Amino acid sequence: MRCALRTASVSPIRLCRCRQRAAVYHAIVTQDLDGVFAVDTLMHGLEGITAVYYLPGPDRSALIEAGPGSSVQHTMKGLEQLEVDHLDFIILTHIHLDHAGAIGHLCERFPSATVMVREEGAPHLVDPSRLWASAARLYPDMEKIWGEMRPVPKDRIRAISNDEAVADLGGGRRIDAIYTPGHARHHMALLDRQSGDLFAGDAIGVRLQDAGVIRPATPPPEFDLEAAVESIERMRAFRASRVLPTHFGPAPDVNAALDEAILRLNQWVEAAEPVVESGGDMTEVAKEFRSRREDFYPDLTSEVTARLEGTTSYDLNAAGIVRYLSKKKEAAGAS
Repeated sequence: MRCALRTASVSPIRLCRCRQRAAVYHAIVTQDLDGVFAVDTLMHGLEGITAVYYLPGPDRSALIEAGPGSSVQHTMKGLEQLEVDHLDFIILTHIHLDHAGAIGHLCERFPSATVMVREEGAPHLVDPSRLWASAARLYPDMEKIWGEMRPVPKDRIRAISNDEAVADLGGGRRIDAIYTPGHARHHMALLDRQSGDLFAGDAIGVRLQDAGVIRPATPPPEFDLEAAVESIERMRAFRASRVLPTHFGPAPDVNAALDEAILRLNQWVEAAEPVVESGGDMTEVAKEFRSRREDFYPDLTSEVTARLEGTTSYDLNAAGIVRYLSKKKEAAGAS
């Protein structure tokens, strides 16, 4: 199966040992061009794998993403280093725990901030119990890995249902939402209309600065290949000047990054197809992915590969792709 435009239950996800490092609360803050600050959340004790982006405007300010609850102190420390004592908006690309787990903590710290999130995800911020229970099927020690996810008062949330302006920072700096399902049905990317920066969340996958390549992010239960590729092409149409995935920082060439994202999605799904067709489960698909590491990414060291595993693992990607292929087969059989 190759998807292109223009041209059930799962086992617990295995965790990298490198995640178990003791927490030391500090933050790495890097300044990008045009007033974008990337605060490293130090998720799982690893540097440079998950960012939150602080956007100061002439009149108002915004934070894109909240990061995980388990490392919220790093995020708070980074904002403190930037002398941020007020936020007007906290904008989530989606509600997965590495992006939204700390949202309740941040709302307590910044009581004037309005939370912007897709309407499909909004109820899970008010009551995170179902989201937490769903993730607990994948991860064996939720509090150790993800910390605590605190609820957000309903009146603090603005649910986004269309491609629309979500934050006006003043001086012509406006942040617009772009609906981008595929990674998840409630995913949106964010475009800074003034600078042309595109905050892609997980819509193009993971691109760590020291890796320089894209690993797809295909988690259960909602990964959909066709929707993911359509979303990438939707983002391309906005002709962004830079693309900044949450994992981690800007890619130097927007079109090259979008092209690689589509290539990698197809590559991983195609690798999984024969395994699933022969009756293999997510464990066998993950094993197939591991066996192809040097084929997929011949220049990556084992250390960089381990860091990629800290964002979206072979097991997590396998679980999402197996579910996607199984649903696709069921739909074909029913038609």
